[in-house]
Amino acid sequence: MTKLIEYPIEFLQNLKNMDRDKLAKEIKEFAYHLNRQLFSQIPGVSAIVGLLVGSWVASTFTSSPIKGILSSWGLMKGGTHVVSTTTYRFLSVFLPVVATAITAYIVQKALKTYREKRLERNMALAEHLGQEVLSTLRDKILILDKAKQAGLISENEYQTKISNLYQSYCRTYHSSIEEIIIKKLEG
Repeated sequence: MTKLIEYPIEFLQNLKNMDRDKLAKEIKEFAYHLNRQLFSQIPGVSAIVGLLVGSWVASTFTSSPIKGILSSWGLMKGGTHVVSTTTYRFLSVFLPVVATAITAYIVQKALKTYREKRLERNMALAEHLGQEVLSTLRDKILILDKAKQAGLISENEYQTKISNLYQSYCRTYHSSIEEIIIKKLEG
């Protein structure tokens, strides 16, 4: 639990000292995930968080004083805190969308860290493969490098393909539950 609290604090401290180019890159990545969540058709973990936040807003706030009074007396279900119509609309639309985007961003950062650690482990294992296999692996990596330089694949796609390539050569397979979780989080 303390790790969960320490990470956002550390992130905010790093944000203060962050290079402007790196900050711009992070903002661009966050905007990508915001856009992806807004126009995605298959709900993922982040969409579920958005729904939960929307449900919390609906059960906590109301724009009608009458509904607020009736809810506080227990005569109807709904929000007990009365806010203006504009504030209620803002909370019920903007807050779930932002929560969804933040969750997508955090999940993707966690998956990226996981993928990097797995890639490091697989790269170390690949050093013990035979010269012929290593040569084939290097040739495929060169092809991916050229595709990235030509703009055919993005940096994220490149990293994913490299990670999958090393995993296929090192044969470090995951349990089916782990694969399902990773695929659901990536999707």
